[in-house]
Amino acid sequence: MPASARRVLGAVVAALGIVLAVVGAWIVVKLGPSGEAHFSVTSKAPGAVVVRSDMLNSVDVPVRITATRSDGGAVWLAVAPSTDANAVLATSTVSTVSGAHYPSGMLDLRASGAGTLTDISTSDVWRLSAKGVRSAELVVDQGRGPETAVATSGDATALKDVTTTLTWANRMWFFEALAAAMIGAIIAAFALNDLWQGRLVEAQTDVSGTTTSEETT
Repeated sequence: MPASARRVLGAVVAALGIVLAVVGAWIVVKLGPSGEAHFSVTSKAPGAVVVRSDMLNSVDVPVRITATRSDGGAVWLAVAPSTDANAVLATSTVSTVSGAHYPSGMLDLRASGAGTLTDISTSDVWRLSAKGVRSAELVVDQGRGPETAVATSGDATALKDVTTTLTWANRMWFFEALAAAMIGAIIAAFALNDLWQGRLVEAQTDVSGTTTSEETT
């Protein structure tokens, strides 16, 4: 391989290794040793906040749902099979979590419905439920989906200014990111070393050529 092509290839490989190392290290810091990925959004519109199965059951690890009110009022959080939850909600006004963005940690909300939500906490469809002052939290395991989570005030009053947070945790994500960072660093080190050795060889060749020319003269 020509020396110029070898230098270009080495530079490309070194750059890829550096990028892999930086991205892996950044994800390691972002996730932490527990491997937690957090996503949140604040709903300003009155009405229930809904997390449907395409978000709730999107990753094959348990998800922790937290709903927090800025006004310190009561929060009721529950999970039920999607068909039952949809029947209970009917056409009530809700804000639905419709997407997640990584690494920003933001969730998208989509408003729908027009009816006033009644007190749904008395229904017997809910598999899990939790109630608290200012905040409520549930951990939803996978394997029972499709399921839907709903956050309300626990009565007929409208819920607003509530922050919903979804947290997925998998320690393997941390170790995979750590491995990627280490592999990237090793690739970059070998590529940079090869570039350096190539430059040394070229320099020695140039010196040898110059010395030979002088001796001949």
